[in-house]
Amino acid sequence: MRRLFRGSGLALLLALAGCGGGGSASAPAAAPPAPAIVSFTAVPASLPAAGGAVTLGWQAGNATRYSLTVQPAAGVTGLPSGAITATTAQAALPANSGTGAQSYRFTLTASGAAGTMAATATATVTVAASGSAPHPLASVNWPGSVIYFLMPDRFDNGDPSNDNGGPGDSEPAQPQNPMGWFGGDFQGVIDQIGAAYFSQLGATAIWMTPAYVQGPAQSGPSTNNPDNWQSFPYHGYAPWDFTRVDPHFGSTATLQALVNAAHAQGIAVILGQIVNDAGIGYPAYQQEVNQIASGQLILDNSAPAVQTFQFHHDDPVTGQCEPYLGAYNPTWDCPLDSLPDFNSDNTAVQALLDQATAGWLGTYGLDGMRLDAAMYVPNSFWSQYFATLHAHGLTPLAYGEIFSGAPDFVGSYTQPSVGFSSAQNYPLYFAITQSGLVPGQPSYYGYGNLAAVDYAVQQNLRDDAQPDLMINFIDNQDMPRFTSLLANNGVAASDVLARWQIAEALSFTLPGIPMIYYGDEAGMTGTWDPYQAVANGTPADNIRRPMTLWTTAQRQAAGVQGYYAWLQALAAVHRQQAALQTGGYVPLFVPAASDPDVYVYERGSGTQGVLVAINATNSAVTLAQLSGQGAGIPVAGAGAGATTNLLGNGASPLSLTACGSGVCLNGSLPAWSAWVLASP
Repeated sequence: MRRLFRGSGLALLLALAGCGGGGSASAPAAAPPAPAIVSFTAVPASLPAAGGAVTLGWQAGNATRYSLTVQPAAGVTGLPSGAITATTAQAALPANSGTGAQSYRFTLTASGAAGTMAATATATVTVAASGSAPHPLASVNWPGSVIYFLMPDRFDNGDPSNDNGGPGDSEPAQPQNPMGWFGGDFQGVIDQIGAAYFSQLGATAIWMTPAYVQGPAQSGPSTNNPDNWQSFPYHGYAPWDFTRVDPHFGSTATLQALVNAAHAQGIAVILGQIVNDAGIGYPAYQQEVNQIASGQLILDNSAPAVQTFQFHHDDPVTGQCEPYLGAYNPTWDCPLDSLPDFNSDNTAVQALLDQATAGWLGTYGLDGMRLDAAMYVPNSFWSQYFATLHAHGLTPLAYGEIFSGAPDFVGSYTQPSVGFSSAQNYPLYFAITQSGLVPGQPSYYGYGNLAAVDYAVQQNLRDDAQPDLMINFIDNQDMPRFTSLLANNGVAASDVLARWQIAEALSFTLPGIPMIYYGDEAGMTGTWDPYQAVANGTPADNIRRPMTLWTTAQRQAAGVQGYYAWLQALAAVHRQQAALQTGGYVPLFVPAASDPDVYVYERGSGTQGVLVAINATNSAVTLAQLSGQGAGIPVAGAGAGATTNLLGNGASPLSLTACGSGVCLNGSLPAWSAWVLASP
C-alpha cells in the first residue's frame, strides 16, 4: 500500500498500488487498471457524552460501490449495510455512560470494475465521557456585554512547554520574528481569568481567534527581511485541521479548562470559526490541483463537477473560478488572498464545515462564534449552516466579518434569510474614523464631521435585524490601531488620548455590543499587520505585538493608565445602564457642515435616559450658541436639574433647565471631550 495523502482530520486519501501483471517475453501484459482512490470523512470528530449524529462523506476515483463498517458496532444505528452507491451516509452513536471517552473507528472500502484494486480509508469519532459535556452559560445579556478580543499567541504565555507546538504542528517559536509564534496560549488566558484581569477591566465576554491546527510557515517578505524570516500562522487563520486544537495554544483539556474558568466568573467565550477557506498548501486542495493537472479530474462547471470538487479552481479556458452554482459571483466563487477556497455549493463540503463547527460549539460549550470572511461565502451556504446548528440545539451568538462600510450590505447578513445574529459594525467604524476625528480622511457618505456617525447609526437601525447586537469597535487585528491612525495623520501626541476617548465613547454608547481589542487598555500602537510591517522595514509598527502591560504600576510607568481607566469607566456604565443596551436612539443635535462639531444624543428616554454629549473641536462650545438652540437643546420627558457624570471624569458641565413648556440641555462643553450623563 502506498500512502498518497494523509488528510488533516477532515479527510484521509489512500491509494493502493497494484502488482504488475505477467506475460510472455514477446507479448507484454496489458497495464492493470488504475487502483481506486478515495477521500473519507466522519464529522464531527468528537461528540458530547450524549452521543449523536455523524455524517460520513467520501469522494472517489475508479470506484463505483462502497461498504462501511464500524468498530465497536454495539449501539451504532443507521449505518447502511452491504454495497452502497451513494457517497454520503449517516450514523448515530450511542450515549457514553462510562468515565472514559469512547472511540468509534469507521472503515470505508471503495471498489471498482473487475481487476481494480480496492481502497480503504478510516476515520475515528470520539464520544466524551459521561458528565463531561459542558454547556454554554445559562443566559447571556448580549446587549449588556463588553467583549474583549484577543489572539491567544499574542496575549500571555502561561505554558512555555508548548511554545514549539507538538504533534500536528511543531513549528518552532520565534518571538524575535514579528511574523512568528510568540508562545501565548490558552493557559495564559486561564491565568488572567484567575487574576480577574478581564472582570476588573469590565469585560464580560472573551473572543479568541480560531484554534484549529495550523499549516506550516510560508515565505516572508522579499524586502527588508535580511534574516529571511518566514511567516507563521500564529493568528489561527490558516487551518489544516478543522476539528483539533493546535498544540501551540494547548490541548483539548486546556481549552475546556479555559471555558470552565470563564464560565465560573460569568464570562462568555466566543471562538472564531472559518468556512471560506483553508490554509495555504492544505493537502486536500493540493490533491485536487494535482488531479486536475494529471487529467484524473476534469474541471468544468457542470452539476457533477459541483459535487466532485471541494474547492474552486481557476479555469484557464473560461477565465473564471469553477465550479459554481447559479450566476457567477467572483466574490463568492474565487479565492481570497490565494487561499484554498472551499466550494460551498458542494454538499460534502457543507457537511464537513457544518459538523466541524457543531463539534467546537458542542464539545466545549462555547457561547458565541465569529465567522471569518463571511461576505465571501454564498448566502445559500449560511442558511443551511445555521439550520444545521439549530438542529443540533446550538444557538450561539453568531456574528460575521462583513468588511464593508455600507450599512445596507452589512445589515443584509443579519436578516433571517441568511441567519447571522449580527456583524462586526464596520459601518460605524468607518463613520467614526471618517468623522473628522482623524484628520485627512475621506467623507463618509458625504459627511465629514460627527454627522457621519449619526448617519451610520440611523442606517444601521433601519438595516440591521438586531442593531443592539452589532459588534462596535475602533480597533481589531486587521485595522491600524486608532492611536496610530491619529498619530500617523498629524495629531500631536498630547492630543491623541482625547480623540481616542471620544471614539471609544461612541463605540460604547451607540447601539451595539462594545468590543475592546487586546492592548487598547494599554495604549498600544501599530499600523500594519506583521507581514506588511516587516516588508515596510518597520517590524515594530505592527498591530499584533504581544501584550505586556498588565498592572496599574506598569501602565503608569509607561504613561498609558488613562487608556485603561477610560475603558474601565465606559465598560462599567455600559453594563449598568439599560438605556445603553437596548434603549432607543434619539439624536438631539447633529452638526451641519457649518456648525461646530458637536454631537448630542440620548439613549432611552425621560428620567431613565442617558445623555451623551461630544465636542470634537479645539474650543469650548456653549450649547445655547449652537444654531437653532437659543434656549438650549430640548430633551423630551426629562426633568429639570443637574445631570450626573456617569464616567467620573469630572463634574458634569451640563444641566437641564426649563425652556418654554419643556426642558433643555444647557452648559458649555470643553474642547475635545465626551460626556455620558444621567438625567436628574
